[in-house]
Amino acid sequence: MLHLSTANYCWFEDPAKALCLKLAGAKTAAAPLTGLCDSSRCPQATHHLIHRPVWQTAATNGADLLASPRVPAGEKSRLRAELDRSKRILEEIDRAVGKAE
Repeated sequence: MLHLSTANYCWFEDPAKALCLKLAGAKTAAAPLTGLCDSSRCPQATHHLIHRPVWQTAATNGADLLASPRVPAGEKSRLRAELDRSKRILEEIDRAVGKAE
């Protein structure tokens, strides 16, 4: 069954493959646990052109925070990983719609 989200579509066809359930330690559920969604790692999530603005905003905000001297070095390491994830999703979306550079 398809579940719509701001940043992805969740097909939630096989609860055993749902990353959100694994993260929660749940074996089954009638619907995805959207609060635990990590769509960049879940095999049942897909990203489409309609989701691009959300991921672009995340990438822009991440880059702005990394440029800030007020952010501690330890936090910058975590932010770099988040920025890389956002950029990867953007590249996947662009490639899927034929906008790859």
